[in-house]
Amino acid sequence: MDYIINNEDKSIEHNGAKVLLPRKEFMLFKYLKSNPNRIISRDELLENIWENGVVVLSRTIDVHMRRIRKRLPGAPIVTRRCYGYMYKK
Repeated sequence: MDYIINNEDKSIEHNGAKVLLPRKEFMLFKYLKSNPNRIISRDELLENIWENGVVVLSRTIDVHMRRIRKRLPGAPIVTRRCYGYMYKK
């Protein structure tokens, strides 16, 4: 079964279980899932997820990805070392 994004309550549903994610994690997961099988750089994620003027280190993305993987074990998010992340469909 696929991961279903619920924009109303900002949750992800998988195998009948609903997982509520914090705002940035939800936005990251949604962005990756909306661009399946495409490697997305940390810079692109920072540009599209964080507001202008907010200073965020690129390693912040790594921390959020680790948390997403912990909350959604088995999520098809692949790390492409030195390139970025990909939602593998």
